[in-house]
Amino acid sequence: MKNILIVGLPFFPHKYNYVVDSYKKNNVNIKVLLNKKKTDPINTEQSIFVYAGTNIFMRVFSYFKVLMMFKPKNIDCYDYSILSVFYVLLARALNINVRFWLIGWELTGDKQNINNESYKSIILVSIKKKLTRLAVRFSNKIYAKEKHHLVSLAEISPKLLNKVVSIYNAVPVQEYVKPRGKKNKKDFIYANAVIEKRNVIELIESFNELKEKGKSFNASIYGFNSISNEVYAPRGVSYSEKALDVYEKLNISDVVSAHGFVSNIREIMKKHRFFVLPADIILANYALLESMSLGLVPVVYPGDGFEEIITDGVNGIVVKNNNLTAALELALSLTEEEYNKLSYEAYCQIKNNFSLDEWAKKITLDLV
Repeated sequence: MKNILIVGLPFFPHKYNYVVDSYKKNNVNIKVLLNKKKTDPINTEQSIFVYAGTNIFMRVFSYFKVLMMFKPKNIDCYDYSILSVFYVLLARALNINVRFWLIGWELTGDKQNINNESYKSIILVSIKKKLTRLAVRFSNKIYAKEKHHLVSLAEISPKLLNKVVSIYNAVPVQEYVKPRGKKNKKDFIYANAVIEKRNVIELIESFNELKEKGKSFNASIYGFNSISNEVYAPRGVSYSEKALDVYEKLNISDVVSAHGFVSNIREIMKKHRFFVLPADIILANYALLESMSLGLVPVVYPGDGFEEIITDGVNGIVVKNNNLTAALELALSLTEEEYNKLSYEAYCQIKNNFSLDEWAKKITLDLV
C-alpha cells in the first residue's frame, strides 16, 4: 500500500477532509503532521493526526519522529510554514518523493495576510518568499492551484514549469435540490477569510448602498477572524478589524449579520440564495465551488481565473465596471424562473468540471 505524510498545515478545516477521503478512496495510507496543539477534536479519524504543537523545536522533533515511525514514501508539503524548506530538504535527503502545494501569493512575498505592519513581520514575509522559492526547486512536483502560480514559477525559472501539476480545487457533489423560492432564505452570503484581496470592505459598502436605496434584502458575512477563529490559523487580522470597523460605523446590522469562522458553513450556505465573492482571485475558491454545488448562484468579480468557472448570465453574475452594487441589484431583480435556471447551471458546472471524483484520481497519479 502506498503511503503519504502531509506536513505544513497549521489547522485542519473541513475542506481538508476531502483530501483525506480521496487518499483513502484510492487505498493510500495517510498521516497528517499538524502544527497545532491537540485541543478540540477534529471531525476526522484521529489516528491519522500527529500534533506537533506551536513551538518550532517541537515541530522539528515531531517531523523527525514521524519520518522514522511512519516511513513515508511520499510527502505533501503545504506551504503555510516557514519550515517548508526544511521539510522538503530533509525528505529529499531521505529519497522521499516530495509534492509541494502552493497556497497563495507566497512566491511574490505578498503581505496581505500578516497580522501587523511591524518591521519584523515584513522581514519574515521576505524571508518566507526566499525559502519558498528554494523549496520549489528541490521538490519533485509542484502543485499549483491558481493561474498566477504559473507566472511566478516561470519568472523564477522556466524549467520549474516541467514539475508543475495544475490542479484546481474540487468538492463532493450530491444530487441537485431544486430551490423552493425565497421563503426562509437569506439573499447573500460571503463565506471566506476576510482579507484584502477579497475586497470585503467594498462588499460592506455595497450592502450599505443597497440599504440607502431602500432595497429589501438580507445578507451574512462569515470569516471575520477578529470575531472568532476556531477553524483557521490567524491571517490578515488587521484587515479583518478594519472591515469590521467599517461595518459597525455604517450601522447595517439590521440587514447584514457579521460572523467569525464556523465549522458548519456548508449547512449555513443552504440557507442563502447567492454566494458573493468580490475577490482578485476566483479560480478555484473552495467555498465558491461548494456553494455552487449546493445550487447557490455566484456573484463574483472578474478576478483571476473567473472565466474557468463563471459564465455571466449563464451560471452566475459577473460584476461589470467594478460596480458591485449594480450586480447585487441585478441578483435581487431576478424572477424565480431566472434564478432557478442560473442555480441549476451553477450546480452542473461543478458536477461536470470540479467534482471530487476526478480530482481524487489526479492527486494519486505521481505517488510512489
